[in-house]
Amino acid sequence: MKPIRLSVFTEGEKQRIHRATLEVLDTIGVRVYDDELRRLMHRQGARVDDFAGDVKLSPGLVMESLAAAPKRFNLMDRKGKMLPIPTGEAYIGSRVLLPKTLDYGADKPRAPVLEDVLQACQIANALDEVDLVLRTDTPVSDIQAPAEFNGLLSIETVVTYTAKHILCIPVDYEAAKDWIVVAEAATQRWDLAKEPIMTMAVAATSPLQLDQESSRILKLSAEKGIPVEAEPMPAGGGTAPVTTAGEIVVMNAETLFIIVARQMVNPGCPTFYGGIPCTFDLQTGIISESSPEFPLMVSGVLEMGRFYGLPLMSPTNYTDSLTFDAQCGAEKIMASFASLVSGADIIYGAGDLDNAYVLSLEQIIIGLDLVLAARRFVDGITVDDARLAMNAIRRVGPARHYLDDPHTLRFMRSGERLAPRSYNRLGHRSKSKGQLEKAHEIVGAITSVPAEPVISEAAMTRIKSAVKMRKHEIMAAA
Repeated sequence: MKPIRLSVFTEGEKQRIHRATLEVLDTIGVRVYDDELRRLMHRQGARVDDFAGDVKLSPGLVMESLAAAPKRFNLMDRKGKMLPIPTGEAYIGSRVLLPKTLDYGADKPRAPVLEDVLQACQIANALDEVDLVLRTDTPVSDIQAPAEFNGLLSIETVVTYTAKHILCIPVDYEAAKDWIVVAEAATQRWDLAKEPIMTMAVAATSPLQLDQESSRILKLSAEKGIPVEAEPMPAGGGTAPVTTAGEIVVMNAETLFIIVARQMVNPGCPTFYGGIPCTFDLQTGIISESSPEFPLMVSGVLEMGRFYGLPLMSPTNYTDSLTFDAQCGAEKIMASFASLVSGADIIYGAGDLDNAYVLSLEQIIIGLDLVLAARRFVDGITVDDARLAMNAIRRVGPARHYLDDPHTLRFMRSGERLAPRSYNRLGHRSKSKGQLEKAHEIVGAITSVPAEPVISEAAMTRIKSAVKMRKHEIMAAA
């Protein structure tokens, strides 16, 4: 099966964006707010203006560093299964925590509680098509502990209750340390490079900045050999040019800078080309991750990642809507299709509403079904002797049916026909519930059983000990 691929740029246009990006990195540079990282990059050949903090990279240095970045590597889930990168079919990630949670039937979102995290982990565990979970660093309202421990304790919950690979986006350097302490304890060898159960995101601050917290996370993750997604988040019209091509140039420069810097810290450490191309809405003043241009920019950005031969990670399944309406479905399916048809190795965002601010458990189910529908299209049509079905056509002949033919029985569950869990295929012909109601029933069936840890007793003991030591470290530094 040959997947369908979309090209939004000609080869000449990719070369122009590439040359413009190299010019930005060579003549403008990126402002780095961390003295240690600037010194390290200077020793590796970067030109550094210590007064302004700007770091500039020659084209040769950029290309040399990109050549050192691995094009193939493995991730791992919590059961030891390898997830090779790249793969023939994109891995899918779902959320387990966002700043707000929307209950089924509610009009307004509420503050999340730990039970939301547990249930989101249960849902991810129950869905074979989900390969990883994503937890945003945001407080859980019912953890009765010092504020400094809130993130640590909810991280412990995620690592204990999900069997999937974990993608984390640390809010600051201390949060990154929390993640690493708990995730290392979950491995057999206390080594996230040898047991890559976690990928970490490193953000740039648009336009063309790397703040001190992100710089320190970049160094720490590279030193540990942890796979990382480079995740700039420019907003066209605000923190990037309003033109789509101009925004892609800025985003490409920020992404490549993170990848180059990581190779300077630890050559060969795995990094995904990624990021979230946003729009600054000049009418409302909001930053949108679901504008009509978003799928187009996603495709353009991923195509540049393919141009460099780098592994690709992409956000998808976003919507500006707070409810499950036509806008929600349209924005999610368009973004999902754009990410998949552009060759992303990992996509994430199932469960998101309201610009990645609100989590809905029902949306995990619906979002996954939309992604699977888009992936089925991108998988394309396999044309071989078995699927041409000539023997079956001869057997059935005219005026009969294929219901009980061996060919139908052979291929009915092969992936040729997708059966989304939440879809209503009967329409007016039955009393079948709508998609949101069906998703709610699925969520209820999964979460009606109390959540159970998915790791061994030995791993739980290691994690609890590591969390206890980390608490002492946090309090000593307070």
